[in-house]
Amino acid sequence: MNAAEILRLQDLLPTELGSDEIREAFAEDVLRSSVFSAKMASVPYLEDVREVCAAVLEGRMSDSEARSRLGEALERMGHSPLDEGGLENPASERRLNLIIETQTRMAASAARLMAETPDTLDAYPGWALRRFDTPAAPREDWPARWNAAGESVGWEGAKRGVWYGSGSTVAFAALKSSPIWAALGDGAGGFDDAIGNPFPPFAFGSYMDWEDLDRETCEKIGLLEAGEEAPAPGGAALSPDDEELLEAARKAGWPGLFDDILGGAAE
Repeated sequence: MNAAEILRLQDLLPTELGSDEIREAFAEDVLRSSVFSAKMASVPYLEDVREVCAAVLEGRMSDSEARSRLGEALERMGHSPLDEGGLENPASERRLNLIIETQTRMAASAARLMAETPDTLDAYPGWALRRFDTPAAPREDWPARWNAAGESVGWEGAKRGVWYGSGSTVAFAALKSSPIWAALGDGAGGFDDAIGNPFPPFAFGSYMDWEDLDRETCEKIGLLEAGEEAPAPGGAALSPDDEELLEAARKAGWPGLFDDILGGAAE
């Protein structure tokens, strides 16, 4: 199951609610398996969002082409990029960039989780979280976010503080099974821009992403004992079997996402 296929299986969630109201009104697992945008009740537009983001993931459309197509759809609805409002304006470049970036990265992270096997998990038991691009105004609070998330889960499967990876890139390290990932997405410590994902992006507009950590590194920095079996993300036993695949998807936060394809194998 690739990222584009995952995205195309997501439900549409039209709503007139704002961002904060959406987070209060809907469970996180509903939001993770839905395509939505604050104060956007147009189903045809959300269908466009889903399709252009899938096309970006497939390499058939660039980000700028996707932004242009969505802008044209919004113009037909009476919205203009010249309107004031910034992120509040559905047609603003900032808003469109945020939608495309968030939807494509969420699907890519879910696909990455689903691609894990016992062999890949044994070879690469952990993830480093680091910034892969430089935004105009990078957040400086990631050490505080990481510390708050780690404290909230008792540092289970996670390394305290900052771990410096190759090239002295600032990064944070934890096992793929660590609950710290869910705590980051839940905004542990009171960070209200968190999305609710147990995978990147953990916050709106964030460029922090995962990098695989091999077994040697995980053992060296104390995340695993030498030869210790690596626990699977969410505790799921990952395998190609349909029933276990479906269960892993649900544990990863995508309940019901694969029911149409697998016929509800785990019901």
